[in-house]
Amino acid sequence: MTWPSPPTPPTGRRKPRPTGVAALRAARLRRRTWWLVGTLPVVLALVVLGIKLALLAPIAATAKDRYEAGEATTAADYYGIQRVLNIVEPWKAHYNHGTALARSEDSWALYDAITSLDRAYDLAEHESPEERCMIQTNLSLAYEIQGDGDMAYAEGKAAELALVEEAIAARDAGLPYDEEVLDPYGDGSEEPDPEELRQDVQDWYEYAEQEYATAEQIRGWPDCGESEQTPEQEEQNEAAQQRLQDKQQQAQDSQPENEGDGDTQEGEGSEGDEQSEASGGEGSEGDGQQSQAEREEQQRQEELQQQGSEAREEQERLEQEYRDLYGDQAGTGSDPGDGSGSGTKNW
Repeated sequence: MTWPSPPTPPTGRRKPRPTGVAALRAARLRRRTWWLVGTLPVVLALVVLGIKLALLAPIAATAKDRYEAGEATTAADYYGIQRVLNIVEPWKAHYNHGTALARSEDSWALYDAITSLDRAYDLAEHESPEERCMIQTNLSLAYEIQGDGDMAYAEGKAAELALVEEAIAARDAGLPYDEEVLDPYGDGSEEPDPEELRQDVQDWYEYAEQEYATAEQIRGWPDCGESEQTPEQEEQNEAAQQRLQDKQQQAQDSQPENEGDGDTQEGEGSEGDEQSEASGGEGSEGDGQQSQAEREEQQRQEELQQQGSEAREEQERLEQEYRDLYGDQAGTGSDPGDGSGSGTKNW
């Protein structure tokens, strides 16, 4: 009697597990595979960090060169790269970035400068008072520069408002006037609204006043007071606070709402003179009004020119003060190899 052969295993079934040497080889292969998969993210992170550390020194050197060459915006771009994966004194990267942007004095870059300097101040919570004082000073300067920009814009709007009011008064009196002021596009489609211009002037002067107030408040933070300062530095800090107070007062006094109070009092004081001029005859009424408008416009223009001249002189004095105290070049706050790059002094 013959026994039948065993049936062939159906296809698709699992193959029998290897035994002996083959089983050990398969187990080792599985362990190596899982080990590689588990350590791959760590390896990639170390590779990226190594590349960044290798490039940190040339990036810091390039940023410092651009800063010293006066290309503050380009320097800020390079300093901004250092903010990524900066695990050693990360506040310095934000400080350098914000300082370079603030030095550019670009109206849009100032917002980013304030953000970076504010972040640097938070990250430097456990640093020395001297280092926090540097951040505090530059943050205050950034707000002050922003206030200067808004102040200049408000003065430009005030000059535009004066021209529009003068042209409207001359037109209503039947006198010659600059038609381009009331019809800038030459098609008669749009005439400037004095009330809208006056509100713009009011708003921008208020913006400047608020920014000067913020800058003064930051100057009063305790870090600089706790740091070791020379008598000259203390004197300059006091002078800066006084300067900010004066700028606040100037911005407040220049607001149309506050100017209106003074004009009202002046008008009440000269009411008798206006009545006596009116009694002189109807023929001279138009000339009297125009003469008064011309005098007011001339006085306003002289005040604007004086304010602009004072602002320029103050800016030049401020820049000279910073150069005398801190120098024109960026400082070397740390070794570029430490992951933070060269530090930038208060400008």
